[in-house]
Amino acid sequence: MRKFAFLLHPSFQMLGVVNATEAMRVANSVCETPHFRWSFVHDSAPDVPSSSGVPIRAETSLSELEDFDTLIVCSSFRHKDYVNAGTASLLRRFARFGKTLGSFESGIYHLADAGVMNGHRATAHFNNLPLFEQLFPEVHFCRSVFTCERGRMTAAGGTACLDLMLHVIKQELGPMVATRVASLINYSGRQRADALQDSLLTASRHDHQPAVREACRLMEVNIGATAGGIEEIARRVDISRRHLDRMFREAFGCTAADYFRQIRLARARKLVKSTGLEFGAISELCGFASYSHFLIRYRAQFGLSPSQDRQSPNLTAYDPSRIRPSDDLHPFQQGIDVKRMI
Repeated sequence: MRKFAFLLHPSFQMLGVVNATEAMRVANSVCETPHFRWSFVHDSAPDVPSSSGVPIRAETSLSELEDFDTLIVCSSFRHKDYVNAGTASLLRRFARFGKTLGSFESGIYHLADAGVMNGHRATAHFNNLPLFEQLFPEVHFCRSVFTCERGRMTAAGGTACLDLMLHVIKQELGPMVATRVASLINYSGRQRADALQDSLLTASRHDHQPAVREACRLMEVNIGATAGGIEEIARRVDISRRHLDRMFREAFGCTAADYFRQIRLARARKLVKSTGLEFGAISELCGFASYSHFLIRYRAQFGLSPSQDRQSPNLTAYDPSRIRPSDDLHPFQQGIDVKRMI
């Protein structure tokens, strides 16, 4: 029997935890003998509120946890507020003892901060990836919906946690059992480990043409690149620069270059608001040719300088029914709380 323990941090995402545990429950129900067991643990107080406000009562504290094979750290908003030196020490101890460690959504922050993910592949929600890549350069972050390798597993959150658990079920019990579980819970959108996360800009659920979505994906991946630009992106999606601009005007009301600049600025703003990086370094990381050009574009887009923006506690709300790359890589959260942005 494989024994999972879920370490719940306040504001953890309920969807991911429920997805994972329900997949194991259904797998147990179709097998002659149960194969999985799970428990919930805490490192501060037993009643742990989720991001929706609904709590889960943890059976034991992390310091008393003994009988388990895999520990999944579950965290979402305000992940930095719940860093615990004792927990980090225990995570390192578990790693030394050969336990499998994993994370849902921003739980990866706690694993990476403890140093147990250095040299390993990992993922996180696409809104957190730009920050985590800068904070933890020794972790091999990728945009996959989940990762699963010897001793480590990570999921981006939400249904990606279900994809990860179905992958585990496939490894443990075979592909037919995993398929049966997915069928019984009516999950037709099952994704493989090499599937990439969709952002709003690249999602197939709206009506933008495939070339536009692929161009948006290339822009997100190549934000820091200064060579090639739109000409290279047009070449990689196999259409002319003029045709690409025409398609972007139809989709977003601006040229591909204007759109790319908004994506760069959105990434820059995330780093301005959520890190202490120097503004010159942010300018370079986000692909601006010069620092002065970055400052001009930043003020024109957001109405204030990077230094003013870093000191300001508030964001400006926008219409969520519109697609604006300057907002959609840096989404407005209810409460206008800077710590909820990442």
